[in-house]
Amino acid sequence: MRHSSYILALGSLIFMLNPFCSPLQAQNQTNAASINPEKKKQEIDSIIKAYASVNKFNGTALIHYQNKIIFERSYGWQDAEKKIPNQNKSIYQIASLTKSFTALVIVKLDEEGKLSVKDPISKFIPDYPRGNEITIEHLLTHSSGIYEALRNKEYVRLLHTGEIINKDKELSFFKNEPLDFKPGTQFSYTNSGYILLGVIIEKVTGLSYENAVRKFILNPLKMTHTGFDYLDLKSPYKTVPYSYISKTRQDKTEIWNSTLTGPAGQIYSTVEDLYNYYKGLRDYKIVSKEAFKKATTPYLSGYGYGWFIDDLYGKKLINHGGNIEGSTSYFAMLPKDDISIILLNNITSKKLEKAGNTILAALLGEPYTLPQPKKEIILSADSLKKYAGNYQLSDDDIIHILYENGQLFIQNNNEPKVRMLAEKEDAFFLLDDDTEISFTFKKGEKDIIMIKKGLSSKTAEKL
Repeated sequence: MRHSSYILALGSLIFMLNPFCSPLQAQNQTNAASINPEKKKQEIDSIIKAYASVNKFNGTALIHYQNKIIFERSYGWQDAEKKIPNQNKSIYQIASLTKSFTALVIVKLDEEGKLSVKDPISKFIPDYPRGNEITIEHLLTHSSGIYEALRNKEYVRLLHTGEIINKDKELSFFKNEPLDFKPGTQFSYTNSGYILLGVIIEKVTGLSYENAVRKFILNPLKMTHTGFDYLDLKSPYKTVPYSYISKTRQDKTEIWNSTLTGPAGQIYSTVEDLYNYYKGLRDYKIVSKEAFKKATTPYLSGYGYGWFIDDLYGKKLINHGGNIEGSTSYFAMLPKDDISIILLNNITSKKLEKAGNTILAALLGEPYTLPQPKKEIILSADSLKKYAGNYQLSDDDIIHILYENGQLFIQNNNEPKVRMLAEKEDAFFLLDDDTEISFTFKKGEKDIIMIKKGLSSKTAEKL
């Protein structure tokens, strides 16, 4: 599993796609005749290789432009240890992109008259606190105010186990917590709301969530390589999840517990299956044009029913991504222009959406920049020394920032120390690592260090 935070499925574990807030740029009218497919293929390949060179792309890309696939290619390792490269049939966890499937089933049930998005959730879950105030639409649009399950430490612990969690226990991680705000008044991305949508789908259809998605979406669209329990998947195309991968390092990570991620983030798929998904949405094979238009109309903060809706280059971009430990997805479409960008990675990457936007710019003939490797700048000894000290991370953990011979090092408790390189005055990075370290010093307040690695973000105060 944006808006300045894009909490995504499942990440800070909360993964939110940052909205595209760029000012409108001059529209560049393109058509099929103006596109040189071979030239665009080379340009897209160069863009993806630029992200791969800074260890932010390891996976498969499929790009559809006006009636045909113009690009499909894989990069990096499906299994680095066994030297199996990613391939176009590789299977990836799609994390919060799952939410679009959950929402689409709800929209389908609404269209069939089995429920209404205006129904209070108490109609389906009678004992849910304040359920008469929270509607299905509030859940779809992240405007319910329901507590985010990922704030619960026990929930996060269980994510890293294979323990089967029943629905009652899953709901217990957020059900009795107070609402963050009055339903319908604010946007706050929450996986909990989509877990509840899964419960409602089961109540209405009499099917398991998984079988309902198969019935309404996967089977009609012939998405034969898409499923739900990644841990138990047996396939030669199954990707190994990595928190970080480079030419010299491969950090494997655990597969998250699908009985907890559920309708908020448990689906796995391939680019080719998701291409069928795009065509099914574009051609209104699952729901009508009117229902799809309603689902992709922004409610609060640019979010519809399971989709972010953005204005980029003067065009309506419908998109969603997903980010869990070891997998990142990005799916974007401009149905009126018949463009779809599908990116799947088996690494944790906070740059996949940016890569997708860059590819779109290339397709539309708009300007773009490519990522560059981080470069060290030299700071004075006095500048470096002010960061040195001990920082309290938790009751048990101390972060030591050490100044030695004109260099700074970071050490967590008694672990080996690692040299920090300055990117700017108050921001540092580590070699061959995705850790980012920043400092905030304000007069009259305690000095703060923030450490970001993958989806996690930790803050500590100077002792």
